[in-house]
Amino acid sequence: VMGSALFPLFKEIFKNEPNPAEFAWRWVSIVPAVVAFGIGVCMYFFSEDSPKGNYSDLKKHGTMANISAASSFRSGALNLNTWFLFIQYACCFGVELTMNNAAALYFKDQFSLTTEEAAAIASIFGWMNLFARGLGGFFSDKANAKAG
Repeated sequence: VMGSALFPLFKEIFKNEPNPAEFAWRWVSIVPAVVAFGIGVCMYFFSEDSPKGNYSDLKKHGTMANISAASSFRSGALNLNTWFLFIQYACCFGVELTMNNAAALYFKDQFSLTTEEAAAIASIFGWMNLFARGLGGFFSDKANAKAG
């Protein structure tokens, strides 16, 4: 999604270069990585571990049990729901990656669009996933609260 949105901008910025598309794709790869790294650093220093506070403080005050990482992993790995959701998500995410990678090329070849136009149209699928995941989580929480 980020690449599809930024590519036309960077192609316009580098329009005076010998191959503007090549420069644009390089920057489209770098900018989201720098943004994600910056957000990760900010989250590490300025956010809490959970809504109830930092894990070290919760463990120190006895609010949270001191469970080892191996025990927590074992509990998750032996849960059948974990494996069901893992397989389901792997299948869905594989389709999403395929669509995100192939859609722009398909639109460009089949409809004779420019790279920018094809990328903009293909990015709609990625933007749709943002809302679909949020709504899916919302409805899942509602169903879990009602049915258990």
